[in-house]
Amino acid sequence: MDIKAKLKLIGLLPLIMAVLFGLTFYRGQDRLDVLRDSTLLAAEMLDELRQLEVLSRHIVETRANGGRRAGYQLLEDLDSQMLALQSAAREPNLVGMLDEMAGRLLLTRIHFMNLDGLSVPALGQLEPPPSWEVAERLRRSIAVLQPMARRLFRDSDAAALAYGRQLWMVEFWLLAATALLVMLLTYPTLRRVATAIQSLSRETRHVGEGGHPRDLVLSGEDEFAQLARDFNHMAHRLADAEQARERRARDLEEAVKDLENFSYSVSHDLRAPLRAIDGFIGILEEDYAASLDDEGRRLFGVVSANAKKMEQLIDDILALSRAGRLELDRIDFDMGRLVEEVWEDLSAQRAGRAVRFLCPRLPNVACDPRAIRQVWQNLLANAIKFTRGQDPAMIEVRAERRPGMVCYRLSDNGAGFDPAYSNKLFGLFLRLHGIDEFEGTGVGLAIVKRFIDKHQGRVEATGATGAGATFSFCLPTGPPKGSEEEFHGEQRLV
Repeated sequence: MDIKAKLKLIGLLPLIMAVLFGLTFYRGQDRLDVLRDSTLLAAEMLDELRQLEVLSRHIVETRANGGRRAGYQLLEDLDSQMLALQSAAREPNLVGMLDEMAGRLLLTRIHFMNLDGLSVPALGQLEPPPSWEVAERLRRSIAVLQPMARRLFRDSDAAALAYGRQLWMVEFWLLAATALLVMLLTYPTLRRVATAIQSLSRETRHVGEGGHPRDLVLSGEDEFAQLARDFNHMAHRLADAEQARERRARDLEEAVKDLENFSYSVSHDLRAPLRAIDGFIGILEEDYAASLDDEGRRLFGVVSANAKKMEQLIDDILALSRAGRLELDRIDFDMGRLVEEVWEDLSAQRAGRAVRFLCPRLPNVACDPRAIRQVWQNLLANAIKFTRGQDPAMIEVRAERRPGMVCYRLSDNGAGFDPAYSNKLFGLFLRLHGIDEFEGTGVGLAIVKRFIDKHQGRVEATGATGAGATFSFCLPTGPPKGSEEEFHGEQRLV
């Protein structure tokens, strides 16, 4: 029998036993009520027999005619009680005694009717009156009925008590049998459940701790045995998946190593030829400039510029590769001071230009200063580059606290970009402006995104063509002290 069927049986068994208990109690209570009614009827018969005895003595002594109706009423009540007792009697000895009492009761009625006939006033002059003899026969008949009624009372009362005890004993054993059956069915089921859960928990912990999955063995054909088979199947699939993941991890590690080797190769093997090209172009221009016309000198300049551009592209690719491999070292440092240092480092790029730089007192956040320095370096360099046509150029840095993070925002009034292509801004080698408009390799913003992603933050950009751009990045931190956003900073002009 499976667990589901056992649980159904355990649930139905108390219901079945409750129905049996109710039926037994209902039928037993009916029988108990009959016995109690018999006791009450016997007690009433004793009382009415005493009343009939007193009434007959009164009739004899007074020869009065007033007690006749009361006597007949007592006899009718006795007959009704006898019929009720006879209809409820089941035991043979009780039936025999009631039959004898019914005969005695009939004889008592005859004696009372004879006594009633002698109590007529017209017969009062007869001497000697025969009423004493009739009354004596009536008294002896009542005297025989009274001990029988007392015996009937005692037997009915004893039978009611005995049957009541028997009824409650039957109910007790029904309850005990129900509890025993439920226990006999529940204990092995609960033990099965406990064993299955313990085994499943042990094997789950073993697998969770990195151990090799072992087969979970549960005998039988119930749901837990099927669960064990499903668990074993799942564990083996997880083991296969883990092995496949380890193989992919090894392959990925080898690919990363190959990429690093390629990066080193690019760094060392390609830089030298490019520098040689640039150097030889410089030598040619210096030695043969007089023999070259304007077009020749322009072509030499184009070759030199492309060599330098190729070298810059190599540097950016290496920077992107280092960004992916960098292990973050989060510390809490002065973000405002870092921005000032980066801005000073970029002074050569804004030389000779009117640039208004607005910067607040920035809130600090735990992050890697090397990575965030590169983020500010790329964002500020872009802002300086794309505001080249503005006089004055406006560059503003602000920050705000949000639940669980600090967001830094850099805005400028430069060339901006078409917001329809904002999803391409942070892609590698993707540019929204032509190379003849603004120089660059299209790698800087990809490095920004990679560093912010490694901090589990987010970066975004908004802008419009000719209306400037705003780049923001958010770094995770603890919950802010206030529920409202906190804006930092008194602006200062640099």
